[in-house]
Amino acid sequence: MSARTKARKAAFDALYESEQRGRTLTQALADFDTRQGAKLQSLAEADFVRSILAGLDTNGSAVDALISASLTGWTLARLYPVDRAILRISIWELTYTDTPSDVVRSEALALAAEYGSDDAVNFIGGILGAVTRNSRNND
Repeated sequence: MSARTKARKAAFDALYESEQRGRTLTQALADFDTRQGAKLQSLAEADFVRSILAGLDTNGSAVDALISASLTGWTLARLYPVDRAILRISIWELTYTDTPSDVVRSEALALAAEYGSDDAVNFIGGILGAVTRNSRNND
């Protein structure tokens, strides 16, 4: 498992836990540093988790707006929390990093297959495709 894959999984855990416990992303980041940071094998992994959580803290509203604009017949609040966390991480990474969209999609779908709802892989794949298409059309 690559360092970035481990980091995405750790960020997913922190994001999901913060939502379930009603904690802010700032609190989730502090919790991560206290409990999880030492478990990651490299500084690069921990730094990427911090980047994801801090990026979502700063740009979460914009990320949520991109997700919401791609939903048909759904609202962000109606999504399963696991699916919502996966989408937030992957949309943030697509929008605010140089990570290739194929890599982001692959990593998101792997998380969805392992942790998401029954239809999560297809659902999340569709949302990521829509966001990617929309961003290309706006460039």
